[in-house]
Amino acid sequence: MFRICLVLALAVAVLSAGTVRAQDGHNNSVAMVREASKHPALSKSDIETIYSLTDQHSVPVGPERFIGRFNLIFFGYTACPDVCPTAMTHITSVMEKLGPLARYVLPVFVTFDPMRDTAEVLAEYVSHFDERILALTGTRSAIKAVQQRYGVLSIPGPKSEDGSYFISHTAAKYLIGPDGTHVQSFSHEAPPEQIAGYLKNIFSRLGK
Repeated sequence: MFRICLVLALAVAVLSAGTVRAQDGHNNSVAMVREASKHPALSKSDIETIYSLTDQHSVPVGPERFIGRFNLIFFGYTACPDVCPTAMTHITSVMEKLGPLARYVLPVFVTFDPMRDTAEVLAEYVSHFDERILALTGTRSAIKAVQQRYGVLSIPGPKSEDGSYFISHTAAKYLIGPDGTHVQSFSHEAPPEQIAGYLKNIFSRLGK
């Protein structure tokens, strides 16, 4: 009964925040996509919670890894069958479309499944997309704290006989400026051309 109430509460919260699209993946996995334009602005203290995590080489990260470049951040998990691979492919495409300007952008993938997404698993996963992607994991409590501050919602589904499970989650990409402030959020549906174009406009104004 509690689980049913929790699922309903999450669904209501996401629906009230904006447009939600359900994408059916393998084994009825569902990814709930919140319209990024409705996402509240993140404060610097919200953003800085990410500094408590560890990268795909088991190295703790700090502000020096992020400050000075634009950060394009996405939350997901490596066992995700549909939304996450699509988002990672989009991020890879954004970096390709930026060409030489990509050196001013740090793409970041944050897992909310730290029990399965170890540093080794993350390193293997991002190797299939763009080697410039910084993948982050951490303790369950650290990941939960980052999720809450970024407004990322997730609910693990029931486990199958082999112990595997899928996670229903919201999806958006967060653009953080070189000074650590929230610049923009993009919905899951935003094409790479839109994101790359947005960044190119910024770089043009900056004289890059």
